[in-house]
Order: sequence, then C-alpha cells, then structure tokens
Amino acid sequence: MKKPKLTISASEVLKDVRSGMDDEELMLKYNITFRQLQSLFRKMIQGGYVSPLEMAQRLCVTESQVTEAFDRVTKAVKELD
Repeated sequence: MKKPKLTISASEVLKDVRSGMDDEELMLKYNITFRQLQSLFRKMIQGGYVSPLEMAQRLCVTESQVTEAFDRVTKAVKELD
C-alpha cells in the first residue's frame, strides 16, 4: 500500500524559517524526517521561494553563539563537581 503524498506549503515553511525555527522544530511541526526536510529545502530553492544564500545563512553560527555554548558547558561541568 502506497503512503499518501504529503503536501506542505512552501510559503508557510519559509515564514517559519524566517521566524527562526530550527530543523528540529520544523521536522516536529510538519512531521517529517531530516531527509524529507532537506528535500523540501531543495524544492523550495528550485522553485524560487528562497535563495541558496538565504538557506546557507540560516546554518551559519556566529562567534557569540559558539562562545555562549562553551560558557554553558563550562558552567554545567562546574556544577557537576
């Protein structure tokens, strides 16, 4: 038996992406796997909904985000001692 085809609104996904939703949040909201999410992103780029540059920028991590993550880990380790 074939699974029914899933229909997801590209404009709604784009709105979610631009609002800051990460991959995990998108996968939960749309009930899709990581592979399906990547496929969706490719289709959105191919369809002209979003540029490859915008999708790439979404994946960039700033230096301050890295520093904040290290600070959190350091604090958590100290709390374990």
